[in-house]
Amino acid sequence: MAEQKGTILIVDDTPTILELLQKMLIRQGYQVRVAGSGARALEAVKASLPDLILLDIMMPEMSGYEVCEHLKADAQTRDVPVIFISALSETKNIVNGFTLGGVDYVTKPFQQKELVSRIKTHMTLRSVQKKLEEKNVQLEQINDNLTREVAERKRVEEALRLHAARLKIQRELHQSILAARSPETIAMAAIVRIRQLIPCQRAVAVAIGEDGTIQTLAAESSGEIESVDVNVYRELFEDPSLRDGRVRGSDDLSLPSRHSPMQLALYAAGVRSYVFVPLLVQDELVGTLHLEADRPHTFTHDHVTVAAEVASSLELAIRQARLYRQAQRERQRADELLLNILPASVADDLKETGTTVPQSFENVTVCFADIVGFTVIAAQYEPEFVIGELNEMFTAFDDIVERNHCERIKTAGDAYLAVCGMPEANENHAYNIVQSAI
Repeated sequence: MAEQKGTILIVDDTPTILELLQKMLIRQGYQVRVAGSGARALEAVKASLPDLILLDIMMPEMSGYEVCEHLKADAQTRDVPVIFISALSETKNIVNGFTLGGVDYVTKPFQQKELVSRIKTHMTLRSVQKKLEEKNVQLEQINDNLTREVAERKRVEEALRLHAARLKIQRELHQSILAARSPETIAMAAIVRIRQLIPCQRAVAVAIGEDGTIQTLAAESSGEIESVDVNVYRELFEDPSLRDGRVRGSDDLSLPSRHSPMQLALYAAGVRSYVFVPLLVQDELVGTLHLEADRPHTFTHDHVTVAAEVASSLELAIRQARLYRQAQRERQRADELLLNILPASVADDLKETGTTVPQSFENVTVCFADIVGFTVIAAQYEPEFVIGELNEMFTAFDDIVERNHCERIKTAGDAYLAVCGMPEANENHAYNIVQSAI
C-alpha cells in the first residue's frame, strides 16, 4: 500500500459507487472517509476537515449543490476543494457546479485514471495552498513582531528624547535660579521650554502674592486660545486638592456637565482640556502652572510629569524671591536702626567692614533737644498716636538738620541729638547748630 497522501471525503448515496471510489483511492495512498447523504457529509466535515471532497449531485433530501452551498458559506470549510462527480452531463449542470464553488466536474461513468489524475492535481494545489496559508500566517506574525519592535523602539526613543529635554530644562532653570533671576524671568523661560515638549496652545504661570493679589508671572500662547482675566483663576486658590499638592485637570470641557465659572470662562476662550499644577512653598499654595489645549484628551501622564518637574523649579524660584525680599526688608530695618543710633559714616563703616576706628573732633557743636512734659503727654494718649507724633516731629528735625549741614546722631524716646563739625569739619559748626535749633 502506498503512503497516505491526504484525506478525501466521498459523498454518494449509491453504496457501490462509494465502495469503488474508496478502494481506488486507498490504493493510491489516500485516507478515505465516506458519507451516504448530504447531511452526513456536513457532519463529517464538521467533525474533521478533509483535504478534498468528491461530491455526488443527485441525492435525496439534500443535493450535492446544496451541500456545496453550505460548505462555501462557512469560513471554516469554504477553502476545501470540491470535485463534483455526477451522471448529469449537460452544460448547465457543469456551469452550476463551478458557479457554486466546485474546482472540477467529472461525469459518470468516469475513467479511473482520469479521475485519479484530477484528484492528484487538486490535492497538490490544495497542499500548496495550505503551505502558502501557513507561510502567510508566519509572515503576519513576523510582521506583527517587527511592528511591535518598531513601536517599542520609537516609544523608547521618544522617552529618551523627552528625558533629555526634561534634564535640559531643569539645568537651564536651575542656572537661572542660581543667577538670582526674577520669578517672572524664570517662569517665562519655563513655559517657553515646556511648550516645546507638550502640545499645548497656551501655558501660564500664575502667582498669588503675600497680600492675596493674583498676578501672571508669565504666559505664552500660539493664538488658538484667547486670553482670560487672571482673576478667573482665583477659585483655584480656594481648592483644597491643590493645597494638598494634587494636580487638577479636565480631559474634555466640551462634555455636558456642571462647569464652574472658571471652566465656563476657559471654554469660552477656546480651551477644551487643561492641566493645573500647584506651586507650593513650605506647604503654602503660592501659584499654579497651567497647560491649556484647544482639543480634548491632549495631555498624557508623561506630560503631567514634565509639568510637575518644571513646577518644582518655579517653586524654588518663588521661594528664593521671597527670601530675597525678606532679606532686603530686614537689611533696610537694620540700616534704619543703625542710622537711628549712629552717625551715617560710622554706620557705613560697620556695614562695609564690620568695624570702625575711633576718632576725635576738636571743633564740634552739639545740640540736644527733648520735649517738655513728654511723660505726661505720653500717659494721656494711645501709644500709636504718641509714636506717630514723634515720628512726624523727628522727620521734620531731620530735614532741618540736613539743610543746615548738620547730622543727627541719635534719637531715644523724646530726645534728639545732633552735631555739626563731625565727621566732616565745618568752620560754621556753631552757627549751623544754632540755625537748626531756632
